[in-house]
Amino acid sequence: MRILAVLAVSFFTVLTFMSLPAQAGGDQSIKEQIEELKEQIERLEQQMNMKEYEATAKDSKAWYDEIKVKTKKGAGLTFKTADSNYKLRMRFFGQFLGSYTDPDAGEEGLGFSVRNLWLIWDGNAFAPWMKYTVQYDLAGGALKDMRLSFAKNKAFVPTIGQYKVPFSREFLTSITALQLVGASIIDDYFRYGRDIGGGVYGFLGDGMIRYDAGVFQGEGANQKNDKGDTGMLWAGRVQAAIIGGKAKSVKENFAKRPTLMIGAAVAGIDVEDGNDGNIGIPSGERDLVSGRVTSFTADINYRDPMFNLTGEYVGRWANPDGGGVDTAYDQGFRVQGGFFLLPKRVELASRYAMVIFDDGANVLGGNDLDNVWTFTQGLSYYLSDNHRWKIQLDYTFQREEDLDGAESDESIVRAQVQTYF
Repeated sequence: MRILAVLAVSFFTVLTFMSLPAQAGGDQSIKEQIEELKEQIERLEQQMNMKEYEATAKDSKAWYDEIKVKTKKGAGLTFKTADSNYKLRMRFFGQFLGSYTDPDAGEEGLGFSVRNLWLIWDGNAFAPWMKYTVQYDLAGGALKDMRLSFAKNKAFVPTIGQYKVPFSREFLTSITALQLVGASIIDDYFRYGRDIGGGVYGFLGDGMIRYDAGVFQGEGANQKNDKGDTGMLWAGRVQAAIIGGKAKSVKENFAKRPTLMIGAAVAGIDVEDGNDGNIGIPSGERDLVSGRVTSFTADINYRDPMFNLTGEYVGRWANPDGGGVDTAYDQGFRVQGGFFLLPKRVELASRYAMVIFDDGANVLGGNDLDNVWTFTQGLSYYLSDNHRWKIQLDYTFQREEDLDGAESDESIVRAQVQTYF
């Protein structure tokens, strides 16, 4: 309004001067004043046009102008709003495997496979503390994780969805960060996999202690509990950083300074009507018609920039209901360590793992194994100085001994290329 008033005054002033009679001595002065007023009017018009443009640009600013897009080496592509209430990070993970097996009984074989091919989305929605994670395996054609966490208070974070049951250390180590090509036989025989349910986790003592607890439907990943014949699966875990570092995650190697972490967990499930569900026992291992399975584990890990060592023990009671059948106690352990020949680049790693079955429990059918043990020697080349891009080669010798003392050996050579970005 002020600009319009100035223009109006200027316009009428010009008319007034133009209507004055021409005089011999003042013509030149009047013309100069008129020109000066014209210049002032032009400047005012330019100012008006600029303010109108700025107002129009502000009103027409699109929603996507508030979104920040960034990339970080090895950390995917991230979209984030200016207020941080919405964030989406997209990543890609692939493992390409070649393997050669030479068993005592049977034919040797050579094979290649796309072992894993995942798309991963994570971030937050509606508020920075409302977090989500979605992982889908394109190679397996299955949903891996779909997890929602409400992390407003880091000491108490409710979580729901499908995700890893918080139990054994090796299974909780990300598949992208394994020190050797694959997990040990401890993971094969004792892990509780992914399941659908909910729980809570949190950090105490400035992040030095982490606890996890949850209840799950007990059917495993991507399963509907529409039969009602498998009991609830429950699990709880605690881990503590004794020296250095934080207890945020489970890792096997890579550390900026010496760290020592210990952990322990317990889990259990009731089994009904012969439905195994997610009971932590491989199919055919123990034929448990009905009863209770209870497991516990303890682990310790030391890491420094050049050396690392991990020890893990797992025990499991399979307790059938009635029938004069004994409780079976199976157990297993692994010892695993590595040494960097070149810091952050080339690592030599070894692992010894053994599973001992309770062959005196009178029971439960299944196979007739007495024990299984493996020794694995591996070499890893970390192209990105971490687990993002790496090439791994390992050799495994495995021996199975049955209840009659007969032995069966197998040699396995594996090579794997991983990309994760």
